[in-house]
Amino acid sequence: MSKHASWILAFSLALGAAGCATYPTVTSETVVVAGVGAVEVERLDVEVVTVNPATRIVAIRQGDYAWRLMVPEIFGDLNALRPGDRLQIRRVEGALLGARRAKRGARPEIVYMEEVSQPRFQNLPDRFVERSLTLTAKFERYDPATGIVSYVGPAGPRTHKVVDPEIANDLKRLRRGDMVDLIFAEAIHVQKI
Repeated sequence: MSKHASWILAFSLALGAAGCATYPTVTSETVVVAGVGAVEVERLDVEVVTVNPATRIVAIRQGDYAWRLMVPEIFGDLNALRPGDRLQIRRVEGALLGARRAKRGARPEIVYMEEVSQPRFQNLPDRFVERSLTLTAKFERYDPATGIVSYVGPAGPRTHKVVDPEIANDLKRLRRGDMVDLIFAEAIHVQKI
């Protein structure tokens, strides 16, 4: 094989390997939400791993990432949901409500609260449920110039724009690798596909 052909083969293999990355696949669309402005509606297609109808907690997986999801009541009965079923999650991540260093020994996880203290979303499509959640994640960095915080949670690497100066000050005190609790408002819609 010629040297030129070897380079082409190596480059093709590298591109193919890059296309098989294990990050979660997220597609999004932008909608205007009154009182919030332009926001991204993320769409994740995931596989059900386990179902607990009593607690409404469903373990889900996409690629190498797995996390727990509290499915809202509006989804309906979870008794018909089985491991291997596919779900589509559409969610709008709203304001970052708080940030603090996580307890020692904390691992990436998500804890849901059914309600947020005040309405943060308006004009959302039907069947979206508003709630808040605490995401425990590994802190990567906070860039004060752009207001972007980067972290790695149960669903993989993510970023979020921080607008509250008090939260920005809290993030400036963290170091890469610290475990952090990030409290978000979100609106979510889950359906079986």
